[in-house]
Amino acid sequence: MIEIGSRNNAPTPQHKTQDIYLFHIDLSRPDTPFCFEQSIGGGHCEQGGAAWLAVSELEAWPGEWRLHVQKSGCGWVAELVEGHPGVDQATLVSMILERHAEGAKRNIQVAGRYGV
Repeated sequence: MIEIGSRNNAPTPQHKTQDIYLFHIDLSRPDTPFCFEQSIGGGHCEQGGAAWLAVSELEAWPGEWRLHVQKSGCGWVAELVEGHPGVDQATLVSMILERHAEGAKRNIQVAGRYGV
């Protein structure tokens, strides 16, 4: 799985210190590549869970996928999906991964002392 976004939204009514929303692309599941995950207070076993969906299942999912990607720190995913209606799922996955890779390149940080 490729993590596209992850953010701790705590404190929330569900937990004071850990309510993490995550959005992944799971290339091992080409029929349902969109993974929406929530980890509350320690992981899936306590509270939370994960759902793997196809693009055709997003609107029917009661987990409010747009809000989920927003809370995962990657609200741009919703904009990308909505901005390309009718595009096939494999193309959307490629577009998301490409945009994610561009962001990763911009966020490289170098620390330390060089040349001293």
